[in-house]
Amino acid sequence: MNKNHLALAFVLVFSLVLAACEFNGGVEQGRCVAYDEANRTVTVVVDTAIDQHNPHYSGKVDTFKLPEKDIDMGPAPIAGDLLMVETDKKQILYYNQADKKIETMPVTIISEEKGVTAKSLGSRTFPEINEQDRAITVYSARLGELITFRPDAEDAFNLPKSTWALGDEVRIAYRNDTRAQAIRFMNVSKTNIFTR
Repeated sequence: MNKNHLALAFVLVFSLVLAACEFNGGVEQGRCVAYDEANRTVTVVVDTAIDQHNPHYSGKVDTFKLPEKDIDMGPAPIAGDLLMVETDKKQILYYNQADKKIETMPVTIISEEKGVTAKSLGSRTFPEINEQDRAITVYSARLGELITFRPDAEDAFNLPKSTWALGDEVRIAYRNDTRAQAIRFMNVSKTNIFTR
């Protein structure tokens, strides 16, 4: 059974369990742009594509209170303002923390590698920011993509360093009557459902 079949089976079983429990709620998945450990809140930009191979982080911005019990929560998320690199459009989408909105920025794509494993990158950490060459390298483990780009704007490097960091992908389940309170939290970036 390949990973796609296993993932489909997981979704079907999860759906049947929710239906059996008459679950009156929903699930949001998106990229974490803020995490407040003290107040136990997470803010995400929602993935509008619902396609695991082509996510698009351009949806609404939602803040959730994290589950009260640790058993209902996976690893804590790491926040970042970079939502995605659209290589075909030669732009990035990022979350402007000051204005609380999604912005686009034109970039020049220097290189794009697909099928890159985290293991092959060794101890490298991302983003790699080279201000001298005006180059930024980011890595998406889920998509297996290593992308280097150059912001077109002259003042781009005056932006906060978090602008270039990809936040963790997270999934949140909630009940409709208490939507702002997550009942389950999963850090997709740090959870591999295919390992035992």
